[in-house]
Amino acid sequence: MTDASTRTSFPVPSEIFVEEPKPFEDDYARRCFRVLRMVAVLHGKGFQGLRIFPYKHPLAYRIELFPAAYVGRNGVRYDNELFGEKLERERLIARHSGAHEARFFGWDDVSNHSAHQLALTFIERFPKLARATYYLDYAYAGWFASLLAHCEYGHLPYLFGEYDEELDVMRIHHVRRGKTDCQMDWFPLPPRPSDGNRMDPRPIPRWLRD
Repeated sequence: MTDASTRTSFPVPSEIFVEEPKPFEDDYARRCFRVLRMVAVLHGKGFQGLRIFPYKHPLAYRIELFPAAYVGRNGVRYDNELFGEKLERERLIARHSGAHEARFFGWDDVSNHSAHQLALTFIERFPKLARATYYLDYAYAGWFASLLAHCEYGHLPYLFGEYDEELDVMRIHHVRRGKTDCQMDWFPLPPRPSDGNRMDPRPIPRWLRD
């Protein structure tokens, strides 16, 4: 199997160079993609240590968010052994399932939230995860921005599914197939965590306090 670090070329949807993306017509996929957009907003606010672990459970598309400090070798999965106690792991992982529909992360009061509003609520309701991911990692943030820019043309990224083995790339689920012959089927895995600099906002926000 080709090492992931050597996979730098990949097919892209041809529309990306000639037209702007359209909103996802499928409600289910649009809500899932909103969570991915939320992550991009958080990266822009400085939470670049926040990593995504997307996969397809037999009944739903799922996204787990966790600190880069606990990432495994492929840069996508987290390593359970690095967390230590199970309670610590549960406090540092945020989970969303497409099966929850508009109840993002199981919340009952966010069904009409935009990606930016979700990001603000995320900071408030996951303060420990926010503190653990507030530093700069331009390599990962840049990778994720590129992934998102390609996927907004009708795709959802995932590492594996019920009938899809895990490879050394990010798999792509086609939400809609356009009329073009060029479709994205995979995307390179993210780079290793960089030595990000901690940021020092003043005054100290509530989520950063002990």
